[in-house]
Amino acid sequence: MSDNMEFLVNQKIEIEMEDGIYKSNIQDVTDEYIGISIPVNEGKYVPLRKGEKVICHYYYNKDIYRFETVVSGRKIDKLLIIMLKKPEKVVMYQRRNFARVPLMVNIYCGILENSKKIENIGNNQIEFFDAYSLDISGGGLRLAIDRKFEKRLNLGSMLMMTIPLNDENLTVKGKIVRVENDRKNPKIICGVSFVDLDRLTRESIIRLVFKTMREQMKKGAKGE
Repeated sequence: MSDNMEFLVNQKIEIEMEDGIYKSNIQDVTDEYIGISIPVNEGKYVPLRKGEKVICHYYYNKDIYRFETVVSGRKIDKLLIIMLKKPEKVVMYQRRNFARVPLMVNIYCGILENSKKIENIGNNQIEFFDAYSLDISGGGLRLAIDRKFEKRLNLGSMLMMTIPLNDENLTVKGKIVRVENDRKNPKIICGVSFVDLDRLTRESIIRLVFKTMREQMKKGAKGE
């Protein structure tokens, strides 16, 4: 286990299930187990049972840790507590905003004036174009953009971007923080940092990052 990490009461912990991520909080910590509240996902509870193996994500400071463990039992202390055996091995992800995964999807973009807010822009006030992402993290993404927009893309340029996410589209604002202008490449590669993200939108993007990580881990385990 990491020397710099410790399990603390009231810290956020998530349980990774086949149908999604279930949120919980640590209620008790002993030398043998971590006691958590019943994990919930959009009003749906998961009744973990003794002996069940689970994958957990633990949030400590600005880092995220991943570990596998087993449910060692239940107890009632004002509320039902599920006891997870303390893991022998914990793996730290990179800091949340920099946990980056490859992701190639079509992104609908528009170049904004710096003073414009997304909610104040009409469809006739901005020129939209198609790009595609190369990778994504909770803090931003890399975009491949047609070279015809070269003269309009500079460090600090603001973009409005629509990102396909499962069955919905997220519209977010981003700032170009890096431009890779290799003349041999028919596309311009831009590093974009998300701007003014609300908490729910950022968590949706982070869940996408975790989902992609899980899929890559499964493929790696199968040798694909």
